[in-house]
Amino acid sequence: MAEENGMDQATENSNNSNNETPESGIILNIMQLQSIDINQRFTRVKTDNGWRINILDTGKITINFITSMRKIESMLMSGDAIERDGDDIIIVRNQPDDVYRSKRSSSQLAITREDLLSAEPKAN
Repeated sequence: MAEENGMDQATENSNNSNNETPESGIILNIMQLQSIDINQRFTRVKTDNGWRINILDTGKITINFITSMRKIESMLMSGDAIERDGDDIIIVRNQPDDVYRSKRSSSQLAITREDLLSAEPKAN
């Protein structure tokens, strides 16, 4: 009976620790990363096996790799997180992958609609 109760408690604890079920995400090996650039507000919390960065605003992150000068750019929205769990970096997204594909980051070189409408036509 005691073993039975112990099993039930272990099952219950594992279910409680997985209350957050992400819609999509990316898992990376920490040994391959050089840096992560976060262009929006965030908070960082230390965990038993690493840390968790909670994203507060929608914006783009850039992950730079050590090898081959490669990088990944990804949109994250408020409520998403970046976690370090031992040797893994996990990007947790709370929306389906399609939502992130439809969001495009604005380029600093792009002209806004207001700028385009307010510009005077050039005389030839």
